[in-house]
Amino acid sequence: MVTGVELVATALTTGAAAGLTGAAPRGTVHELHDALRAAVRRRLTASDGPGGRNGVRVLDAHATDPDVWGTRLLRVLVASGAGEDEEILAAARALLRAERLPTRPTRGAPAWPTSPETTQKTRSATT
Repeated sequence: MVTGVELVATALTTGAAAGLTGAAPRGTVHELHDALRAAVRRRLTASDGPGGRNGVRVLDAHATDPDVWGTRLLRVLVASGAGEDEEILAAARALLRAERLPTRPTRGAPAWPTSPETTQKTRSATT
């Protein structure tokens, strides 16, 4: 079973990976990633929360290199209690759901590889 902290870390890594690909257009995943980062940042800078500036630095560094900063991010998320924060968990779930959604097909392209048009073209090409 995935813990709340692991869910948040996975979502932050997924969003960071989408942002690191230069060709990726800004869209829903980017917006949800920005919202999640903002919620985590608020949690880290809260007057009663641990982490503070160091936690924010780790969050920012993770966005540029998730592989290197992943373990430190987990520590910061655990220390701040981000895995129990309902706002953060909801933002993480929304990001992961959006990331899994299929993209809208371009005009004139079949929606799925098994669409009737694709199946007919495949059959024509193989016979």
